[in-house]
Amino acid sequence: MTTATLRRVVAPAILISALVLTGCASNATETEPEAGTDIQQTDVFTIADPWIKATDTDMTGVFGTISNITDEDFTIVSASADIADMTELHETIVQSDGSSVMQEIEGGITVPAREDYVLEPGGNHIMLMSLTGEILPGDTVSVTLTTDSGEEYEFDAIAKEYTGAQETYAPEHDHSEHEHEHEHEHEHEHEHEEHDHSEHDHE
Repeated sequence: MTTATLRRVVAPAILISALVLTGCASNATETEPEAGTDIQQTDVFTIADPWIKATDTDMTGVFGTISNITDEDFTIVSASADIADMTELHETIVQSDGSSVMQEIEGGITVPAREDYVLEPGGNHIMLMSLTGEILPGDTVSVTLTTDSGEEYEFDAIAKEYTGAQETYAPEHDHSEHEHEHEHEHEHEHEHEEHDHSEHDHE
């Protein structure tokens, strides 16, 4: 299967002006990267201002605005990147105590016909995990999206510094509990075996 690479297009003057004004008016410019005019396009969708959070840890997020330019819905079922051993499509859930946790989106990301889908810090995003190296500001990371039709599309995300939206990864907690339960069961089985062995020696 071949992978289609999104081509860059020039944004209309009105869109450029709107993005510049939005960036200037934002109160979060100290922590959130300003919007630019990077629009990459296929025959199915465009992605505007794709970027990735620069990091020296083992996970990070990819963001941007995906616009469906067709008359039919499509679903992104998976994503991948050479720099990550694991990639998931994530949603962010706000809990009753106000904290946010991330979890994998069941069924993928569906983008309705002629509508936009925003990937943003503190919201839904593409999560790259088990990174093979650090990502520095200014680096370009290629990300491949696979849709429900089986087609693959590759786009480039620019790395930028970002310090907001510190969520917790929900499955990490579940995984930890599972390991603890498994260890507890193993210890119980081991104690039971020692007890049986002791009774056998006594007989």
